[in-house]
Amino acid sequence: MKTKRILVILIACILFLTPVTIALASEEPLPLNIRQVSVNKPEVVVYFDLPDDIPDQFILNTEDHRVTASLAGEELVPVSFEPFENSGEGVWYIFVVDVSTSMTSRQIASIRSSIEDIAETMGANDRFTLISFGVTVDVLVDLSNDEQEIIDAAGTLIANQRGTLFYDSIIKAFELASRYSTDIPVRRAVFVFSDAEDFNVGGFIQQEVEDMLVQSEVALYAMGFNNRTRDALDAFGAKARMTLDGGIDIVTQRDVGDAVKARTDSMRAGYIARFASRSNIVSGNVESLNLEVGSLESVMFRAAANVNSVRWIADNTPPVVISARQTASETIQIVFSKPMLGADRLENYSIKDIDENLIVVRAVIYNDAENIATLAIDPPPGLNTFTLSFHGITDLSMERNITEQSVTIDFTGEEIVPEPTPEPIEPPPPIIIEEPTSPYIWLLGSLIITLIILGITMAVIKSRGGLVKVDGKLRFTGVRKQNTYVSEEEADVIQHKFVTAKLPEINIRIMDGSNRTRDINTPVKGSLFVGRAAGNDLVFDDKRMSRQHFAIEAKNGSFNIVNLSETSGTLLNGVKIGSSRPINKGDKIEAGNITFTIL
Repeated sequence: MKTKRILVILIACILFLTPVTIALASEEPLPLNIRQVSVNKPEVVVYFDLPDDIPDQFILNTEDHRVTASLAGEELVPVSFEPFENSGEGVWYIFVVDVSTSMTSRQIASIRSSIEDIAETMGANDRFTLISFGVTVDVLVDLSNDEQEIIDAAGTLIANQRGTLFYDSIIKAFELASRYSTDIPVRRAVFVFSDAEDFNVGGFIQQEVEDMLVQSEVALYAMGFNNRTRDALDAFGAKARMTLDGGIDIVTQRDVGDAVKARTDSMRAGYIARFASRSNIVSGNVESLNLEVGSLESVMFRAAANVNSVRWIADNTPPVVISARQTASETIQIVFSKPMLGADRLENYSIKDIDENLIVVRAVIYNDAENIATLAIDPPPGLNTFTLSFHGITDLSMERNITEQSVTIDFTGEEIVPEPTPEPIEPPPPIIIEEPTSPYIWLLGSLIITLIILGITMAVIKSRGGLVKVDGKLRFTGVRKQNTYVSEEEADVIQHKFVTAKLPEINIRIMDGSNRTRDINTPVKGSLFVGRAAGNDLVFDDKRMSRQHFAIEAKNGSFNIVNLSETSGTLLNGVKIGSSRPINKGDKIEAGNITFTIL
């Protein structure tokens, strides 16, 4: 009886892992469900799930699994990978509730009940934000972890406002959701409860909302009540699907709680994979991220997502030379501590002997994968000590830290003989002692072979009938590395720096608080970032400016301005802007003590 029980358990385990056999037998990798991607270069964090019919034990019990990713064609360096529930990270829930008279009291009561359920089950690192909207948009509680505070705020929700600033509320929610700091969870989503009617006078328009949703890395989960027209809900769902992992649930007061629980449970599930890029340089554009999961031999799951590359972690550490040595009779090898810019140019190196005589550098080769520069020189005869200096070589970062050190090299001028590499000693083959095979083992082996054949057959059928459904539909988704060179220019009265690139170009007149002006013509490659932080394209020594104050975007031959300051804001023609607005000749932009006029 005991042997039979063991055999039954083994058969059950094999049946449980049959979907894994299907995935292994598939010709094409199955699609993953990417839930959220956070790009804060050089850090890249991806939250994802396996397909619904693949058990989690597949990854957890497979020792040779690997998770890889690339961003804009650059292979990212894997840092860590684990189930989200083991990561210790929190979740930020941002709820946006329609309190106009088009909503019913029972619907509002059901929403309050869902909020109370979340408040009672929140972890120590979770956070909650509640926004109501009708004729006004009000933040009732923000980034709270206090159960009673959240429940009290939910208790104030009453459907009594005669108007619906639907678009304004979404803009407000995603402006709040764009904040990042060490005490705010990276895993986050916006839940909007509404019948999607918009009675908007003088506020944001549909295009502005859609532009923000496309650029956001946060999902919009729409909880749509069918109180009005179906067209409004269809448009609501279309906007939610513009965000990664976003979608709509058509709900009533009876089932809205179940829909919310399903969405919040999915935020706590799945996996978190962390990667690092070679530098913190951001393009300001939408870039393609590709994620793959599999073994060392094959890729079993694959997915892609479009993400915005706009945030980075400041790098103020200057690069150093790890080593500089003679490697042949006429070559010197230099190993840098970081990826470098300008390390492939002859004019950026100078070598002198002990008598200050200049040594000719004939050629330079830079290996950007290993941060190694190799110089070919014309050395004088005999033993000598050389001094190697660098000019204009910086690290590959937004801050462009300069290499200023000089190094000395003892140069013999003789050919270097490499040390012999010892031959590896192979271990003796293991001694295998054959044991008699139990008839139950033969039975189990036959069963496994049968199940594999069945799995291959099911995979062929499945491949012809479609793959995995995600959010009710099939998802199949499919860039040369780009270096940005920064030049600096000092004005007499207004100091700035700008990125050199090709068209389109914009003409700007800059006036400081003392009415001193300077006209510049600068290209806009995707986005032109303005602020007082060193990583911006235009940098101003103005204490009233935010570190990253606003950005000018090139779009279809025209330009838009986007406010990035959460404190003082940005004025366009005297009006404070909330999101992307078009700019034309003659428009005035005010940020801190600086006024910009578009020429």
